[in-house]
Amino acid sequence: MTDKIWLEDEHGNTSLVSYEDLDEEFYPRLWKPTGGFAYEAGAFMHLPLPRVPFYIKDWLPKQGKAEIYGQAKSGKSFLCMQIARSIGQGRPLFGIPTNQGVVLYLQFELGVAVLQYRMRLTGHTYENVFVGTSFSMKLDKKEGQDSLLHELEAIHPDVLILDPFYKIIDGDENEAQDVKVVTNFLDQVIDAYGLSVLVLHHSGKDFSKGGRGSSVLEGWVDSYIAMNRINLQDETTRAKIVPKLLRHAQTPPEPFELVLGDDFEFYVGEKALTVKDKVELYIQEHETVSVREMVDTGIGSRKSVYDARTALIEEGLVVEAGRGQIAWKGKETDENSD
Repeated sequence: MTDKIWLEDEHGNTSLVSYEDLDEEFYPRLWKPTGGFAYEAGAFMHLPLPRVPFYIKDWLPKQGKAEIYGQAKSGKSFLCMQIARSIGQGRPLFGIPTNQGVVLYLQFELGVAVLQYRMRLTGHTYENVFVGTSFSMKLDKKEGQDSLLHELEAIHPDVLILDPFYKIIDGDENEAQDVKVVTNFLDQVIDAYGLSVLVLHHSGKDFSKGGRGSSVLEGWVDSYIAMNRINLQDETTRAKIVPKLLRHAQTPPEPFELVLGDDFEFYVGEKALTVKDKVELYIQEHETVSVREMVDTGIGSRKSVYDARTALIEEGLVVEAGRGQIAWKGKETDENSD
């Protein structure tokens, strides 16, 4: 295929123009799919497709599918809310780059009051995130499919999170043909709306054997990620994330450990930082800051950041610096200089 094309202007004059000199917005007008969706290869190479193909790098491709499975009470739903917030704000997830998008998080085990309570516990805001609960949306039944399509048509999300899988199937999750009804429908949704799908699933009795039920779901996804709770029942929630399969990752994935913080979000490392810890570190790094500035960074809610500020002042670690500012102790300010 040539890299130039003949174009005719409004006066009937023709000229040979390079593709590089054309605005990309004109490309879809030049090339139409053959049949319904196939393009000549040279034309396909010039189509203006997304340049960054992930919502979560390696984990969740654009127009892709991912599954995270784990035991009950391992923190999967808290992880879902954190994933939704990270994508909605375009913030890194455990240091993994994300691309901002609109998220629809549907919860099928928690009532609306419980879901709201859990979201409020985090103290965080959820820009570009829509949430909903249902106990009856079965995606292998027409009524459930129509209900989901109605939401998708109204919201047009970039990412759809379904939590958990066993609640959206009326058939037997152990039977391949029953699971395929759900995955085939979700494939149609991906084609129609250009979105990505993340499914939360329970592990079986033997965690090493992966997600519960038929292996169809495992074979359907691009990314297959285990979340294994590794603490005793009375300890702080700790989980090990093991990417079993990241189909589009350039390098083999490595497991890592997470700890549930006091804001009910997970953090990488040996010790989960509290809001107070993060406020203290932020003030040390920036020397003079305001509560509003710290809240805007996503450290915590206004109340939790203000409470941390007050505690640090009482401990003598920071001092008030005037006009709503606080400073790390020892930094000279107009108020304490000679």
